[in-house]
Amino acid sequence: MLTTIKTWQERYFHFWDQLNILRAGILGANDGIISVSGIVLGAVGADLSNTTLFISGISGMLAGACSMAGGEYVSVSAQKEVQLAKLNAQVSLDSQETSSSPMRLQQQDLLNPIHAAVMSFGAFILGAVIPLLAISLSTPAWRLINTMLAMVVALSLNATVSSRHSEIALHKVIFRNVLVGVMTALVTYLVGTLLGGN
Repeated sequence: MLTTIKTWQERYFHFWDQLNILRAGILGANDGIISVSGIVLGAVGADLSNTTLFISGISGMLAGACSMAGGEYVSVSAQKEVQLAKLNAQVSLDSQETSSSPMRLQQQDLLNPIHAAVMSFGAFILGAVIPLLAISLSTPAWRLINTMLAMVVALSLNATVSSRHSEIALHKVIFRNVLVGVMTALVTYLVGTLLGGN
């Protein structure tokens, strides 16, 4: 069983593809947290009912996850096509050499758009669930504060994970991530308040 799993990993998961999957996961989770927080806080600003708010959040979560997955698939597919073109050019130039080392390394570097799309979809859902649960489990008086707090904590955790191997100071990464989320939430809340007539 372990041999089968190892063979499968060696065949389908290589260094650059793992990095690509990690990138898709971090971006997907970040977008899920910020997008759905913005949607539900806009609904809070408009003083919509709990049912409408929940449906808006679920719809935004599914639409965002599908959009992220589709975007990753298209983007990574384009990158893979560029890689294949370079690989084919190298093969034609090195046609007199044996196919071992350079070509195998190039093949292992090829990205898999399906891996990125699946990771992005799942990460977006996981990220979006956090503000959705925060707002759904809160009383009307605490919906705004609880959702904002949940968003800030989730974005801070995601920034911590994304900066593990970065040379940039952790507090700077967290600050930037949280700032984008808070600004998005304030804009959507303000728009909801204005359009909702409150």
